[in-house]
Amino acid sequence: MALRESAMPLFFKHRNMKRSFITILSILFASALFAQEIPQELRGKYHALRWEELSAKGNTRDLIVTDPPENPRSIAEFEPNQGVIVAAPSNYWGSGVSFGVPYSLIAELSQEDTVYLICASSSQSSVRNTLQNNGVNMNHLKFVTHEIDSYWCRDYSPWFIEYGDKQVGMIDYVYNRPRPNDDDITNYFGTYFDKPVFGMDVVHTGGNYMTDGLGVAASCSASLDAENSEDGYTYTPAQLDTIFKNYLGITNYMHLDDPLNDYIAHIDCWGKFIDVDKVVITKVPTSNSQYAAYEAMADYWANQTSSYGNKYKVYRTYSPNRQPYSNSLILNKKVYLAFPNNDATNNANAKAVYEEAMPGYEVIGFNPISSAPWEGTDALHCRTHEVPRFDMLRIAHYPILDTVELAETYTITAKIYTLGNGGAIANAKIFFKIDDDEYISEDMALIAEDEYSFTFEGLQRGQKVSYYIKAETENGQVQTHPYIGEPDPHVFVVEPEDNPTSVEDFATDNGYIKCFPNPATEVLYFISNNVDKGSYRVEIINQQGSVVKALATDASSRWEGACIDISDMEAGLYFVRMYNAEKSYTCKFAKM
Repeated sequence: MALRESAMPLFFKHRNMKRSFITILSILFASALFAQEIPQELRGKYHALRWEELSAKGNTRDLIVTDPPENPRSIAEFEPNQGVIVAAPSNYWGSGVSFGVPYSLIAELSQEDTVYLICASSSQSSVRNTLQNNGVNMNHLKFVTHEIDSYWCRDYSPWFIEYGDKQVGMIDYVYNRPRPNDDDITNYFGTYFDKPVFGMDVVHTGGNYMTDGLGVAASCSASLDAENSEDGYTYTPAQLDTIFKNYLGITNYMHLDDPLNDYIAHIDCWGKFIDVDKVVITKVPTSNSQYAAYEAMADYWANQTSSYGNKYKVYRTYSPNRQPYSNSLILNKKVYLAFPNNDATNNANAKAVYEEAMPGYEVIGFNPISSAPWEGTDALHCRTHEVPRFDMLRIAHYPILDTVELAETYTITAKIYTLGNGGAIANAKIFFKIDDDEYISEDMALIAEDEYSFTFEGLQRGQKVSYYIKAETENGQVQTHPYIGEPDPHVFVVEPEDNPTSVEDFATDNGYIKCFPNPATEVLYFISNNVDKGSYRVEIINQQGSVVKALATDASSRWEGACIDISDMEAGLYFVRMYNAEKSYTCKFAKM
């Protein structure tokens, strides 16, 4: 008797598996059914549970809830990494050690990065021989000796954060499967890496979480909100947002509809951050019943404001038959894609999309291992998890982008530092070119602790500036901003003559307000032009729509000089609104 696909979602809908699953299963099926193995095609689709797991009682461990970390920042997948986690459970499906990824992928990962392989001690001898015989660089493979229940390590591995004084920590949560060994792995990694673990009392899973590293995150609401509003958890979406802000530094948490409309409701099945302002969204044929939902999701992202203050650049991978191209892994300057077998045309097209979106990165596709094929809801990203560099060189910078007003100077500021024991900064440079000239470089000046700046002077209307920042530590670690560097720099254009917005050119045009400097760190100044005289209220509003600062002022047609202290505000993108009963004016700025 085969398991019916239509019934499978009932098995896994609720977090309280110890009661709900047993009741449902005992009603629906005879016990003889469960002596049979769950078919392979359903394992990956549902990250399926074995009967032993479904029938287990009291096997989920209690989360150790802690106070939140100080000043946390959730680290993005595309930041510098030291290695990747994979898992090899023993006899999970009753057939010896199970690998979820092909040996060829492990071999490729081990050439330059460390592979942390979770594996029981009893299996390590045979696993070692197998991997060595398949080209794995054993010098870059480290066994993490721990019993493990499944190979979906994306879902249960730690979420890494920067917190406090440039330290790295981990976030633990309740894994939404009754797998105590899997659910314990974050605590074990805390000991393994000698890093603190902060317990966040929510139900979650790693495949349904992505972050840009600057306070924006996204998940499918179908599982996030549902799992945290039942079985003892009564969080509203707003309460979840507060928890994620406190533990992960997330200030804009998007709870999104699932265009795939499948039980699993994991965002990595159809979407992926590949940079702060870039996202990959799956594209399906017009004949697909979910076509409109996918197009609406792509349109949604294209109209959202990224942490850089610009609109997201949306890239589409065509998946006519649920090819899992968004279910990919970024590891330093490489992108690893899940390539279904016998699909050369679509595989090549997906590779080309990533190469366009991430110039300078090597994009490599891998066919699946025969015992664990890629599925539309379970592929390469689900079965791996990156580990960031604990000594990471980080460049925090809010770029100047798009079209800007004519000004005498444009100052580029960046915070450049290392985590942990990453060493001192040896140099920080800005590389730039004007229009189509060759790139030149200049040293950035150290103006305060970790803060560097460079000022452009004498730019003319219509000129296009392309730039990126490059820093190096004394021990040779190098990083650029943006991560892609020269192949895809930050670009801004000084507004040309036919579209003036400077104060001098705005005698009779529509009114506006402007704030400077931008980005700002301590104090924000305001200027307006062609604004009706009278009393106004000025508000600074965060991306969630909350007013964080306000003042009252009188404005004239040429008003300037008002300022407000923003030193206590968190870094991020903000909007300024100046209004009275008749008129309203807005602008935006970035707080460093």
